[in-house]
Order: sequence, then C-alpha cells, then structure tokens
Amino acid sequence: MKIIVAAAMTALLAGCASTAGTIDTGASNRGIWLRTDGQSGRNNPALAQQFEIDKAACSDQGQPNQLCMTHRGYILVPESQVEAKAAELRAAAAARAAGGA
Repeated sequence: MKIIVAAAMTALLAGCASTAGTIDTGASNRGIWLRTDGQSGRNNPALAQQFEIDKAACSDQGQPNQLCMTHRGYILVPESQVEAKAAELRAAAAARAAGGA
C-alpha cells in the first residue's frame, strides 16, 4: 500500500516543468518541479497558473519549501531526469485511472 501511495503522489506532480518552476539544487544540477500526475503546465494555462499559486504559497524568501510543494502534489527532479520521470508519472497515473494500481 505504501508503494502505491508513493507512486500516486509521485505521478501527481509531473509536468509543471517550466523555467518559472526551477530552482538551483547545485552547480550543474538544476531541479525542476513536476506534478505527480504527470501532467504538464507548459501548454495548459490552468495548470501553469495553479503551479504559480502553489509555488507562491510555499515560498519563503524566494525559495519554495520542498515539504509544502510535496503536500501540494509536486516533486523536485534533477533537470537531466525530467522527461523520463514525467513519462513514468504519466504511466502510473494512467494505470491508476485504468484500475491497474
């Protein structure tokens, strides 16, 4: 059950990858916030707006609080892993929707 819940949470966050949703997690390892459901805010203004609202609500001194963002359905992923993780999250969300999880 814990694995299913973790996968669901992870799947919900994927997809809000945008330059506005990035933070620097190291010299060359920039982090991107993803929705755990795998949906992207790139071409969905409603999701992009919701991300900005969530990020603002979770930010203190310009940096989003990771725990707060997690509770709102986002995960921080290294930029180099964004596409693979987003695909994984979308697949998990589709499996859940189909009753396979």
